[in-house]
Amino acid sequence: MSKPAHLSIRDDLRIRITAGEWPAGHRLPSETDLAAWYGVARMTIRQAIGALASEGVLVRRQGLGTFAAEPPPARSDWLQSYSEQIYGQGHGFQRKLVRSAVEVPPAAARQALQLGDCTVAIIVRRLRVVDNSPIAVKNSWLPYTRFAGLDSNPLSDGSLYATIEERYGARIARARQTMIATGAAEADAKLLGLQPGDPVLYVVRTAFDSSNLAIEYSESTTRPDYPVETILERTATAEPGSRPGARPGLK
Repeated sequence: MSKPAHLSIRDDLRIRITAGEWPAGHRLPSETDLAAWYGVARMTIRQAIGALASEGVLVRRQGLGTFAAEPPPARSDWLQSYSEQIYGQGHGFQRKLVRSAVEVPPAAARQALQLGDCTVAIIVRRLRVVDNSPIAVKNSWLPYTRFAGLDSNPLSDGSLYATIEERYGARIARARQTMIATGAAEADAKLLGLQPGDPVLYVVRTAFDSSNLAIEYSESTTRPDYPVETILERTATAEPGSRPGARPGLK
């Protein structure tokens, strides 16, 4: 089954933006012009632009148009796992599996992973322990169709990311996250040695593979008195042969 037109256009625009055809802060052609260039309806262009805006690749400015977003701050070209960062700081680290199962995920996970209302996913709930103290509870949801069987042994070497890479060939290339200060839920507080309502840092993350497909949606509850995970992104590589000013077209 061929990819929908708006997804193909989304991917093509992302490649051209990454290659510098529209540098950060520059305005893209109008939806009408892009629709004419790609030979599709304006609604299709609007869908493609909307998807890139939700990723932070484009910024819409009312009355002015659509612009290439400013790049994120300089980052390392290697996305480290939390354990790698902790080990690098000289701390002892453990992951303890609390629960793994196949179930219908909550609405936020379904939306992030682009799953249907009745589509099941794999839930992996685990506790992170640093220097023998529990510091974070993390729930990860992954698409069942891509990771069938993962629920039976999600941490074969202790790391979920290492497991899905070795067993399924899926490698995390980038991630987007939001952090919120809130009160601990009762179930999380019990695992972290806190009282319900005690202050915690709540982290919501969507992780993507190199094809920009969302493969993990996670929610973490972290004690505020411990370091918080930092997401690093591999440096994007421009498409060979891309050139500024070239007319857009599907590959």
